[in-house]
Amino acid sequence: MFKIPDRVADLFGDHATRVEFHRALLAANQVQGYEEKYLEDGPFSEIARITYQRLKDFDMSALSADRRELVASAKALSHRLITSGYAIDVAAKANGRALDDWPELLAFTREKCEGGARVSDNEGWERCYTHIVDRTEAALQPERPTEDRDAGYAVLRHFASFFSRDAGYERRWFIQVPDAA
Repeated sequence: MFKIPDRVADLFGDHATRVEFHRALLAANQVQGYEEKYLEDGPFSEIARITYQRLKDFDMSALSADRRELVASAKALSHRLITSGYAIDVAAKANGRALDDWPELLAFTREKCEGGARVSDNEGWERCYTHIVDRTEAALQPERPTEDRDAGYAVLRHFASFFSRDAGYERRWFIQVPDAA
């Protein structure tokens, strides 16, 4: 099992997302009693992992539309937070740095992710990509520490790699990231 770097919490973690994950697990009746306190104050990366593990095979068909949307969004977001952590780790091990082409990479990634959100099979994808891509854009700003910029660039490369066969994709953006098990 891969360890999710703490950079995920630094870039993407906040109280609102913790609450969203907790609410989704409750809506799906997937919280074990002993996990309640952990979901409130545990490490953000572990909360993402627990959320994804509990929801990845959960059948949402019996849920109301609003609960289904909540659960689908939490499932997609927790999944991509885990793989974003892997991308940060892979790039750091390869001494990957943010390049000056980040605005082009951001524009490509945002455009492709917006299109992916319109596909009917991608439940929860819009919430997922907006949360992550918006935060990576903030991390890439010149006034941010190099470590944040490098991590944000790695995550954008990860998301852009989903669209590696599309026009406008630059091969230098490719990053091989394992999927969340």
